[in-house]
Order: sequence, then C-alpha cells, then structure tokens
Amino acid sequence: TTTATGYSFAKGKSLDFTFLPTGDDATIKMQYVRSASSSRGWLDYMTVNMWRQLVFTGPQMSFANPTGLAEGKVASYQLSNAGQEVSIWDVTNPVSPEKMSTNLQGNTLSFTAPFSSLRQYIAFDGTSYQSVEVVGKVDNQNLHGIKNIDYLIITHPDFMEQAMQLAQYHQTHSGLSVFVTTPALIYNEFSSGAQDVTAIRDFARMLYLNSDPGRELKYLLLFGDASFDYKDRIGGNTNFVPTWQSVPSLNIVSSIATDDYYGYLGENEGGDTADLLDIGIGRLPVSKTTQASEMVAKVIAYGQKNDLTNGPWRNTITFVADDSDGNLHMNDAENLYRLIDTTIHVVNVDKIYLDAYQQKATPSGQKAPEVNLAINKRIEKGSLIMNYSGHGGEVGWSHERTLEIADINSWRNIDKLPVFITATCEFSRYDDPTRTSAGELVILNPKGGAIGMFTTARATYASANLILNKAIFQNNIFSRTEGEYPRFGDVIRRSKLRGDANDRKFILLGDPAVRLALPELNVETTAINGNPVGSVPDTLKALSMVSISGRITDDNGVLMSDYQGVLYPTVYDKASEITTKGDETGYPQAFILRNSVIYNGKVEIKNGLFDFSFMIPKDIAYLYGKGRISYYATNLENDAHGYYEDFVVGGFSDDVAEDLEGPTIRLFMNDSTFVNGGTTNENPVLFALVEDVSGINTTGNGIGHDIVAYLSGETENTVILNDYYEALLNRQASGIVTYPFNKLNPGKHTLKLKVWDVFNNSSEASIDFLVVNSNSMTLSNLKNFPNPFADQTTFVFDHNQSGNELRVELNIFDLAGRQIRTIKQQLTPTTYQTNVVSWDGCTDAGQKISKGLYLYRLKVVNEEGASNEISSKLIFYQ
Repeated sequence: TTTATGYSFAKGKSLDFTFLPTGDDATIKMQYVRSASSSRGWLDYMTVNMWRQLVFTGPQMSFANPTGLAEGKVASYQLSNAGQEVSIWDVTNPVSPEKMSTNLQGNTLSFTAPFSSLRQYIAFDGTSYQSVEVVGKVDNQNLHGIKNIDYLIITHPDFMEQAMQLAQYHQTHSGLSVFVTTPALIYNEFSSGAQDVTAIRDFARMLYLNSDPGRELKYLLLFGDASFDYKDRIGGNTNFVPTWQSVPSLNIVSSIATDDYYGYLGENEGGDTADLLDIGIGRLPVSKTTQASEMVAKVIAYGQKNDLTNGPWRNTITFVADDSDGNLHMNDAENLYRLIDTTIHVVNVDKIYLDAYQQKATPSGQKAPEVNLAINKRIEKGSLIMNYSGHGGEVGWSHERTLEIADINSWRNIDKLPVFITATCEFSRYDDPTRTSAGELVILNPKGGAIGMFTTARATYASANLILNKAIFQNNIFSRTEGEYPRFGDVIRRSKLRGDANDRKFILLGDPAVRLALPELNVETTAINGNPVGSVPDTLKALSMVSISGRITDDNGVLMSDYQGVLYPTVYDKASEITTKGDETGYPQAFILRNSVIYNGKVEIKNGLFDFSFMIPKDIAYLYGKGRISYYATNLENDAHGYYEDFVVGGFSDDVAEDLEGPTIRLFMNDSTFVNGGTTNENPVLFALVEDVSGINTTGNGIGHDIVAYLSGETENTVILNDYYEALLNRQASGIVTYPFNKLNPGKHTLKLKVWDVFNNSSEASIDFLVVNSNSMTLSNLKNFPNPFADQTTFVFDHNQSGNELRVELNIFDLAGRQIRTIKQQLTPTTYQTNVVSWDGCTDAGQKISKGLYLYRLKVVNEEGASNEISSKLIFYQ
C-alpha cells in the first residue's frame, strides 16, 4: 500500500520476494489496495530471476549467477547434458568475448572463473546460430567528418525542409556556419542506431572538441517537439527530437525535462545536474510541418526592418507580477525593475501588478479581468520583453487566470514580438504529448505571441527563479560585445553559470541564434527651448510651447551625419505613486510608474539632426518634478534610442494663448474609405484622423479628459484610447487614433469618439456600422471606374473579409448572356474596400469588345469556404 501526496503525481513502491514453483508454469498475482476509490496504480516493470539446474538445452543458451559475489572468490560451473562439441564463452563484454577453458567428463562440461563481479556466459554446440534480423540498408554518411560549425540544427525528417530554410537564413543574414541533421543519422554513428540521448550529446561534444581553435560549436537548435514517452506507446506521440528526462518522474519538483544535457561538453560532464553549459541551446516545439514553416517565418519577420516592425515598442520592458504570498512576486518584480533601472535606463518600464487592479468574485474563484485586458493591450502595443513573476501552470498565469490560453490564441502581434521571461512553474512544459502547454502556444502562435521564451518546463521555486531572472538581465542580454547584443543562446548559457539544479527546469523556446531587437545607435538631446543641455535644467510649464533639438550618434558620440529617418519622441510627466490593494495574503504597497504622456510625436531626421515643438497640456500634475523624454528613431536599416531627464515639469505658464475650439475629428471604421452605415466583420478597427491648433491631450491626468470611444448597439463597450494616438509626421497637433475591436456581436453598432485638446476643449464624432460575422461573407458597393470607359477600367467592392485570403472571380457578359471574359485573382485585403484587377475591354480571346452595355458578376470565396456573389453593369464606348 502506498499514498501520493503534495507535489507527487504518484508514489513508487517496489517488492522483492522468492517462491518455489510447484510446476513448469508460475502465476504471479499482484493487487493494489486503494486508499480511496479514485486511487490508481500502474505496474512499471517486473523482473524474474529463476534458478534451475545448469543443463544444456542447445543449440545455444545463456546463463549467469548473480548471487554470492565476493572479491577474490572463484566459482565452479558444471554444465550437464553437454558433449565435446559444446563451447562456453564469456560475453560480459560483447565486443571482446573470451572462450573459457573447459573440462568434459562424461556429459558434464565444467570450468572455473573469478566470482568478484557478475559475468554473462553463453554455451553453444555449433549446430545452428541465431540469425540477424535485416531491418534495412543504412546509407553512407560521415558525421565524424563535420567540423568548424557555429550552429547545429537537429530536426526530424518531417521538418527538414523548414530547418534547411532556417539554416540558409542564418548563413546569409547572421554569418553563421550551420549544419542540419536528424536524430536517426546521429544514432547511426554514435549509438549503433539505437535511440539514445547521449548520442546527441556525444555528437555535439565531438563538434565542440574537434573544431579548430575559435571555431567551436556555439549554438544548438532542437527543431521539433519532445515527449516523455521515448517508446512511442502513446497515440499521437510528439517525440520528434528527444529531450533528457530525469529518473525521478513522479514528483513535479524533482522531475526534470531538460535540453541542457546536450550542452555538457566538458570532460566527465553529464552525470549530474551541476555541470555548466558550453553551448547555447534552444528548442522550437513544432509537431506539424505547418508549425515548422510558421516558426521559420516568425524568425525571418523578427529580423526584418520596416514601418511595421520598427517602432517605439522596442523601448519598453513590461513586468507582470502575481499577488498574495506576502507580496513576494511584486517584490521580485520590483527587484528586477531596480536592476533594469541601473543597467539599461534608456528603456521605459511598464508594470502590471495584479494587486493594483480590482478583482471580482466568481463561482470559480477570484478573477481580475482588468489584468487580462492590460496584458493583452500591452502585447498589442508591443513590448521588447514581457517578464512574469508568480504562480503559473500549463494553462496560464496566476490563480486569477490573468493569462489564459484564449488570450494567447487571440494575439495578433506578429510585427511586435516580445521576448517572454516567465519565472513561474511549468508554464511551458513541452514533453507532454497529450497537451500543448500555454507557453508552447505563445511561441507557436503563427500570428503573434513571442519570438523567444526563457521559460519553465517543471515546478520551480520563486527564490531560485529570481536569481536566474536577474542573471538574464545583469551583464547579459543587454551587454554588447564588439557592438552586437548577445544571441538568445548566449543569454541562456550565461544565465546558468551557477550550475543550480533549478536552472535545468528553465529552457529556451526559440531560435538560439536570434538577437534581441534593441536599437544599436543613440539619440541625444542637444537643446531645450534653444538652451544647450548641461546648463540650468529647464522647467516645462502647463500651456507653454517647448522646442527640442537633438541628434543621432554612434557609441563614440559621433554624429551620424548621413542618417535620414524618423524620430518618435515621447515626453513623460513626472512618475506617479500607485498603491496596491492588499488582497489575499498581501498588504498595500506603493510602487512608482511613469505612465502619463505629455506628448507623442513623429519627426523627420535630416543628416542626423532633428527638432520639434509642442505645447505642454493643461492637465499635467502641477507639482514640480523630473520629467523624461524617450526617443526611438529608425531609417529602416539602423534604429536608435535614447532618453533625457535633466528637466523639470510643473507649474503654469505666464504667457498663454487663447484656444476655445476643440479638435476636428474624421471618424471611420477600418480605413478612410469606409462609408457611414457600412459593413465590417466581427473584428473592426476604429480609425480616426484628429487635428487641433494647439495639440491633442493624451496625459490621462485630468478626470474625464481622456480620448474615449463609446460603443453601443449589439455590443456595449467603453475604451480609453490615450495610448492609441500617434502623431502625423512633422505635425505636432495632428494625428491618428486606431483601436482594434474584437469579437463584436453581429448587428448594428454606433461608435462615438471624444477627443480633448491640451486646453481641455473637447469634440465628438460618431459613426454607424453593421457587423456581419466573417463566416457570413457580405459584398456591397460593387462598381467600376471610370464608367463608362474607353481604354481601361478598375473594379472595386466593399466586404467584411479584411485580413482573410480571398479567391476572386470576375465574369463579364454581353446582353445576350454570353460570357466574354473571366478574370481570377487571389488576394489578402488589408482594408474593407478592395480593388480587383483592371480590364482593358478585351475578351478572353484577346478581341476588343463592341461599344455598348455589359453585365458583370463578382464571386468571392474565403479560406473557410464562405462565398457570395454580387453583380453590376458597365458601358464601353470606344
């Protein structure tokens, strides 16, 4: 009888017993005595050692004596029923067998041998031998001839095409020498074809030791999912590229699944968990070819520089902290914040602390929906790093479920991929073939999620988590060598230099050859209001005009005079003090957060220089204190960042111009082609152009002075949109407000937008729209322009399928009903009004049509198979 408690999945029990069989057949019966009706027992293994007379049964047989072993002892063996043709060999070492010297008397063959250790023997008479089972041919290969490799990718044959594509990308863009192989090929040379994780380690060690000095193996990617089931006993198993499993497996704390084993490449390493990594290891836990393709596309997208991927989000690090446990997790996050503040002060820090938000009691326990919303909003806006401290598991974060699988699957942030650091328990368990963990879903999300995850696959301790979390930040992920930030593989390797057993539960889900997307150039402030910086600090007062000048420099402070690009300055008010609520086992605690934005701009950079002006809003906090300017700049080749804090914000200007008019607002859904009352799908985007002579208020300090959207109709919602305002280039008082709505109910809706200027004058605008689920395709406003036409005309239509892949077929008929032209096209529209290809008035046979009236029909089919048709008419007059 045994009982499993606490962190144990089950408790093991072993029994040893002897018995004397009463016949040739022996029946063994085992019974599990349950402590509860829900208890279950599983038989792991049974070993039977049977004693019998040593009688030759031919044509060959093996035997051994495991009892009575003693140092210096000699044993005598007597094999009866043997003839002179029988030989006995010691096969303890199968690659070096030894023939025993025997003595035959009658039909008894005897020999003596040392009995200090267990020996295995085989007797055979030569009349027949066991045959070799031919499994198949093994192609010639020579992994032992590989050397001077920077990056090793081990993948399953199913994912070889995608792995080769990734290898080609890194050879071209990262300058790495990459080699791709499979576990089976490694087993052929390093474990005689048998599945053995040590074979993978031995191959990596050979590459590491046999390369030329300075060319040692640096990174290993395991391109495929893993499973605790090495023997493929479970249906739908995911043992594509195996991971190392600890012998203890019945307890979530002592159980370990780690890829670190493959990185213990020193002499006598690999026997315990206290060794140090020699290479950086990552895993992409894909189990389908589509996932493999999506992960390669994700890596390539992260390395691209364009208007979508480059933005101020690269200046933000977000700390998320659980509540309870005496504020343990919040304090851990604050420790990390202080480390960041001294290590890389250039970044802006956002804090999402659960205990700072209102919780709700539900039948399934406490929930904090505002935290879910804040996390999702931050993912949408973008964050260089998302760092979580607290409780977690395979389905999400915290007891309040502040991050759930539904949240993860809804993310659409492919252009703003963060690095996740999760100091929590088994959030990213990757070796369970019956479940895809929440952490795996974050990295596998094809439309967003994360680019890489320093995360956990087993239960861990908060104190050890904090140490490793600090090790990622301190002299590691932000430290540049020869001008370059470390690759993810370097980061995970350096973070584990203590050799702590808890660290083995941390893994890198992601490509170890990718670098963090931190800007490499610098932005400096040179003057405020015409006064060079370094003199008396300026004071920026409410309703005063401010001018800022600056430049782009390299690491040596030299002006980048050939830099032409765009600057995104963000000017912050003073930091605020926020006090938590002290829910559960915590207590109220204050923390500092700088989240009040005075000005968000978009400014042209010419020859490395820039300047911009703006008005300080009336809604600043009037107490004097230190402000902050955060800069992000890009020219789509090199980006830059910087900050400036040597100025004061507070007070009220003595020289104030008069402004009594609110902003002008042009409100649309999705894009500026939208017509009031039009149709959208269930995920439309608010799109507004706003302008004011003085500037738009986004501070969030004044009660009721936020940019707010009010949605009414089949879905009711109110959203504060200060963070969703972006200035237009070189226009400090004009900008765009965009906000994506999700899963709106079908039916009519009215959206009202209210915007304030810096003088606290407000304006409102409203728009009506009809939501039709994208599974039910709607088409409208089909037309062609020009119409009538003589040379060429273009067809355009409205729909509710933005973002979906569409197959479009346009058929043109004469008045007799004859089909004269068919035009087919595949497209993925980004707006809800789409142009189809132009038509030159020729038939399918290439003949020009006669002048007159013609009919045309448009058929559209989406990737889910939903379709619709719409018709109209045109006139050709040539």
